[in-house]
Amino acid sequence: MAIKELSPPRKAIGIDQLIAIADRAEATLAQLRDDLLEPWPRKMAPMLTASRVAKLCKIERTQVQYLCTRGNKRGEYPTGTLTGNGRNREFTLADAQQFVRLAGPYKPRPQGAPGIAMAVGNFKGGVGKTTSAVAIAQGLTLHGHKVLLIDLDPQASSTTLMGYVPTPEVTEEMTVMPLVYEEQPDLNYAIIPSYWDGLDFIPACPALFGADFYLPNRQSKDPTYQFWQVLERAMGPIREKYDVIVIDTPPSLAYLATSCFMSSDGLVVPLPPETLDYASSASFFRQFADLFKALSDDRDVKKEFAFISIFLSKVKPRVDATDVVRSWIQQTYPELLGRAEIQDSPVVKNAAAEFKTIYDIPALSAYNHAIDSFDAMVDEIESHVQGAWASHFVKEKEKAHVE
Repeated sequence: MAIKELSPPRKAIGIDQLIAIADRAEATLAQLRDDLLEPWPRKMAPMLTASRVAKLCKIERTQVQYLCTRGNKRGEYPTGTLTGNGRNREFTLADAQQFVRLAGPYKPRPQGAPGIAMAVGNFKGGVGKTTSAVAIAQGLTLHGHKVLLIDLDPQASSTTLMGYVPTPEVTEEMTVMPLVYEEQPDLNYAIIPSYWDGLDFIPACPALFGADFYLPNRQSKDPTYQFWQVLERAMGPIREKYDVIVIDTPPSLAYLATSCFMSSDGLVVPLPPETLDYASSASFFRQFADLFKALSDDRDVKKEFAFISIFLSKVKPRVDATDVVRSWIQQTYPELLGRAEIQDSPVVKNAAAEFKTIYDIPALSAYNHAIDSFDAMVDEIESHVQGAWASHFVKEKEKAHVE
């Protein structure tokens, strides 16, 4: 038998070659972004059909038509643009949001209530964390809320979905790092308006890895320092300005992530119904619980979440193993498991391949199963946000009564 000739040995790769490879990769990514989003290198919000607006408002499409015509005597409803020989109607994102505020079932933030911060976290990769975080942020703006998306993941995937290439376009000064370094008193310096109406964001880049070196070093030098309060101290002005703050967390439970969770009112955990992901979730909650128990015992730190929700993500339909693991999750987390399930859909994968989110795709029907599952998740989170606002006023009344 003839022996296959071995390939010639490759040359060793040193630091200079690694730098050249990294430069090439970033340049290629930036070019792909520009090519896929032509003729605008920055993303643009989609138009929404009347059917989609009706779906968001929980009304019939004919009611949208009525409110745009005979039912719009005071001119308060956006009328959109007629298309298809005048038979269809499209709305800009801003007009759709205003229509939902007027005709939808969602209540605005009560006067005097703070913005609600929620962390989207899971320290296992590939679970749909970033997809969920961005979808929640965009989905809540479709309910009429003003939302801030904070990217704390050094991989900066949320930043990429917002239309930015992390390293060449996002510097350390544009991230939360100046706050971590105590160079800024709050986060207003880092807020960037996004292409999506009603949604601002704070970008990330690999420099965020530095937080988990700086914070423990700072803590060791000053025992009175409280690293877990870094983000919470900056949240006051943010909570006044935004109805909801969505945080895409680092994939860990290290120092920056701990500060993130301490500043959050709620926690959303995407969890695929797969054996390894289920096993990882047990480790996540054990480490999560141990972390807060240690802070409570050692530093008398009190923490309470208004809500914690697990949503099944990347669910493969008609797969026996999926049903088995789903039953395990239901038995383990009955009080946390949400009703909505995010399907493992090629629609989501194809959107991400074009630097888009599920809500960026204008061609989706209002009844498309993929977008319906995200809408259902956002609706559940909406109820949690409303509940958190109600709880705030209950606590304020109890506090006033005690005083």
